[in-house]
Order: sequence, then C-alpha cells, then structure tokens
Amino acid sequence: MTIKDVAKRAGVSISTASYALNNKPNVHPKTRAKVLKAAEELNYFPNAHAKNLKSRKSDNIGVFIYGFSGPIFSDLLEGMNLELQKRKYNIIVSSGESSNVMLRERSVDAAIIFDNNISDEEIKRFAARQPIVVLDRQLEGKNIYHSMIENEKMVYEFMHQILKEKGFKKLAYLSGPEDSFNSRERYKGFKKALKDFGIKDYQYIQGDFTIDKGYEVGKKLFEENNLPEFIYCANDEMAVGIVKALNELGVLIPKEVAVAGFDGIALTEYITPRVSTIAIDHFEWGRQIAGFLYRILNNINVYPLTNPDAKILMKESV
Repeated sequence: MTIKDVAKRAGVSISTASYALNNKPNVHPKTRAKVLKAAEELNYFPNAHAKNLKSRKSDNIGVFIYGFSGPIFSDLLEGMNLELQKRKYNIIVSSGESSNVMLRERSVDAAIIFDNNISDEEIKRFAARQPIVVLDRQLEGKNIYHSMIENEKMVYEFMHQILKEKGFKKLAYLSGPEDSFNSRERYKGFKKALKDFGIKDYQYIQGDFTIDKGYEVGKKLFEENNLPEFIYCANDEMAVGIVKALNELGVLIPKEVAVAGFDGIALTEYITPRVSTIAIDHFEWGRQIAGFLYRILNNINVYPLTNPDAKILMKESV
C-alpha cells in the first residue's frame, strides 16, 4: 500500500493525506481522523527511509560502542536513552562493522562513539556533515567533540594518596585490553605516582576488564607465591574478580593484599570487603552527552561539553 491508496480511500488529495499522517497542523481534525482510519484499514505505514531522504533528518542518534557486556555501558546507555527519548529522538546502539556502515550511509543525524575500532578517518568523513562526540580519544576536526574521563589525573591522585598513607612498596597493575585508551591513560597515572615515590619495580599484568580475568590473576599470583602488597586494577570488574579469588584462598584483604579499581560500579558495594575505587557517574555522563548533541542539532544554547565528574571512594579493600 502507498500513500496514494490511503488518499483514495479517504477521499482526499495525496498532499492532504501526507499532512495528516505527518501530524501537520493545517489539517481539519475530522479529515485527519478519516485519513488515519484509512491508513489503519489498509495497514499502511509511512516509508521512513523516503521521509528521511526528503527531510534529510532521521531523528536517530547512533551510539557506537565496542561491546555490550558489563555495567558501564548499561548505565551510560540508560542515561543517553532517557535524555533522547525526552527530546523525541531515537537511539540506535551498534557495535562492530554495522557501526561503520551506519556512518557511511549516514543513517543517523549524529553519533556518540565509544569504540576505538572505528578509525579517526571514518569519524572525520562522517563529521564533515554531522556532529560526533567521541569518548575514547582526543580527535580534533569540524563537528567533532570529545568528553573523556580524566583517567591519568584521577589514578595519579588516587595512587599518590595510597602511597602516602600506606607506604606500599610491592605493587602490581592489572591492565585492561592492550588497545584500550582508558587503560593506557590509567597506567600513565599509576606510573607517574610511583615515580614520585621512587618506586621503580612493580608487576604489570595484562588483563581484559572482566571479572573472570581478575579471578584468574588472583589465583595465579597466589599459586606462584607472588602476591604484591597492593594490586591496582584498571577497572572495578577485575578488582571484584581479584577479591573473590583471594577470599576463597583465605588471603586477608587488605591486611595481606590491598585491592582497588576504577569506575564505581554498584557491585563493589555488595562484596566483602567493599572495593576502593575512583567513581564515575556514567548515567549522568550519558545524559549530559545526549543533551549536548540535542542542543547542537537544534542550535539551542550550545555550550562546551565537559568531562564527567570523578571522585575517590576509599573502602575496606585498602
């Protein structure tokens, strides 16, 4: 069925049918009701793609992330979704090659990118016409904006406080994936603080941001009799895994080994001991980013996009 069929059944012109279906104000209520009834009887739905081509707007915001697991993305996406729904925008979440396809085909009016698998070149091509917010890199260019966690600064401040108060000498850093921008920046802060205290030797352990990896590392360090005094994990999920493993092995936390993480996920409050962390309000961050893009798209009170707030939370694990 086409809009021509709807107009014929309703006894109106095609343009009147179009106005009624698109909720334009210049249609009499009785005429609108007649058109909508005809559309329902014919099981007609407007062709969104054709509409978008005409208006050059999709009312879709793409959110392109590198994965769907873990509490970080769920909180971030919930904040974005809440704000965009309020503004009558749709959120399309994607990962992998489909994200690149949507960028190339310009299926969205704007994009939020938290996926370092999407190249800088791809982002710049899309941003030539539409705005993009990147969350995992510093990239300059037309229509490109970035908001980033102050990873290096916050870990440096956290480690400086820990080393000053506790005097640890035997330390380990459990990293995220090798290609993770956030993990690399957090590692910089870790090294910088250790340098201030003249600590040159420490363990660097390759991780992957999962609870399972933290658990595996905790057991391995114990079995190899290689436990440090303090393990800093590049995220909370690995810290939770470490705590779980050490608890099972009877290692006293923090008396024998102290543990800390990054993100401030809710799970850290529900294990014993509770994990010290650097907390980010990912929900609020997502909401602010979505609101910023809405203002950009509609030229409403546009002001600089800020970085998310972060705070150090000292709990029983240190």
